[in-house]
Amino acid sequence: MKILRVFAIGLTIFWMAVIFHFSAETGMESHEISDQVTLLFCKVVHRFTGRDLVVSLTAHQYAVLELCFRKMAHMGIYCMLSFSTMLVLFTFPLGMLFRMAVSLIFCVVYACSDEFHQMLVEGRSPKALDVMIDSTGAVTGIIGALLFFCVVYTIYHSHRNRQMRR
Repeated sequence: MKILRVFAIGLTIFWMAVIFHFSAETGMESHEISDQVTLLFCKVVHRFTGRDLVVSLTAHQYAVLELCFRKMAHMGIYCMLSFSTMLVLFTFPLGMLFRMAVSLIFCVVYACSDEFHQMLVEGRSPKALDVMIDSTGAVTGIIGALLFFCVVYTIYHSHRNRQMRR
């Protein structure tokens, strides 16, 4: 259990560092990364459908698509943060609702601090909507961690019961 705890703490710190790194990028750097991801998506669509989205989308539609990728990245990274936080909390004898609450509060507080950090970065500004999106990602990660816990718990007890019958 101690190895799992150390691994989970390391994973949580890793995701916090990734979030901090992305928040430290200027508005221009952040836009360039989002644009590269959007262009990659357009290339994949072109490869599979033959439709060139870069040509067929208006500038506004392209901007909306890029915004969607930016917000999905927010959700995804906070999903991973809350999942790893839940892994840490699984290594302690705590109630499940308490674990969920601690993980969510931790992620929301970190999302707020992330938005504050963005106030200090050129071309970036804090957005309450981003905190809400980050929180939605955190809830998704908590649900994922609960499902993961249920699967591992079921496998462990199923294996243990088979061992006891022999």
